[in-house]
Amino acid sequence: MISRVDITNYRGFQRYELSGLAQVNLFVGKNNSGKTALLESINFLASGGDPSILAEAASQRGEVITSGRAGRPYLDVSHFFFGHDVRPGAKFTLKSDNGVSPVTVEAVLPEDTELGQALFDSPRAMPATFALKIHGGQARSDAPRTFFLSEEGALLVDPRRSMRRYVSDELSEGPPIVFITPNSLVAAELGRMWRPIISSKQEEEVYQAMRILEPQLDDIVFEPGDSSYRALTASGGIVASFRGDKRRVPLGSMGDGMRRLLALAISLVHAKGGILIIDEIDTGFHYSIMAKMWELVVHTAFNTGTQIFATTHSADCIRGLGILCKRRPEFQALVAAHKIERSMDRNVAFTGEDVLNAVEQEIEIR
Repeated sequence: MISRVDITNYRGFQRYELSGLAQVNLFVGKNNSGKTALLESINFLASGGDPSILAEAASQRGEVITSGRAGRPYLDVSHFFFGHDVRPGAKFTLKSDNGVSPVTVEAVLPEDTELGQALFDSPRAMPATFALKIHGGQARSDAPRTFFLSEEGALLVDPRRSMRRYVSDELSEGPPIVFITPNSLVAAELGRMWRPIISSKQEEEVYQAMRILEPQLDDIVFEPGDSSYRALTASGGIVASFRGDKRRVPLGSMGDGMRRLLALAISLVHAKGGILIIDEIDTGFHYSIMAKMWELVVHTAFNTGTQIFATTHSADCIRGLGILCKRRPEFQALVAAHKIERSMDRNVAFTGEDVLNAVEQEIEIR
């Protein structure tokens, strides 16, 4: 498990030390304190420097540059560098412990690359002025992965295509990593993740998790149909059935909490033995089920050897974690809350016992 991350020049952190990490971690703090950036850094580091992680993060944040006569979109990677400074010589580094290889991303001049113009699609609407090198991580080759950039920091690859198309040396296999954003996963993506769960006969694990909200839930079905519709809607094509009722009900009609819980339950199965990252874990959940939600997460993490990283703005979410620590004292050693402030150069870590004491004494730790 990752117990420490050291960050240099990544997004809003010039230097930051994230320590005291446990099996289940909750990052708390004000808006714009950098909680999501920390999740991104863990995702990129744990993935072994997979460039698709950077592309996904930029896309999720809407970090796009539009240029050329056709208005072609390019991913803007300048925001990954402290101060949004992506000139040649700029770099950021992520390091950890327990055998996780460090990753450095560096901006260099084109003549300092080994590939020339090999990664270009032709013709290009924007000229390349420098390049991006990704060093370290889990690449099978010692050679860095190289991509070309415009003067503005636009990554000159088509964001609509897989990053694997532009990488000649694939990353070596590592532990599974799943990242849930505040918007959860759209139906098409959930359907893709559902198929191997059915194949391995693990669907009952998902149903048990869903029964936190709906005790009478019988099953979940992903309907065949127009894939473009499913891709554009959060819950389109997903229906649920209930004990004693012959009807099937569209998941979208049951509220955002059920969709979010389905995404969480499916992701917990997929992340077994690896890492599950959840931005705003409380999204869509009523305060009354927070302790049950945490019991599902912590119990699953313990049984499967999965490490969890999550964020929240909610006092109810922290309170739910504290309630769980009181009900299940054996879980206290597995969890930690971390106060994140951009003005500080390190987190403030609270153990499960600290969280319980803070909740009982009504002490604010956000």
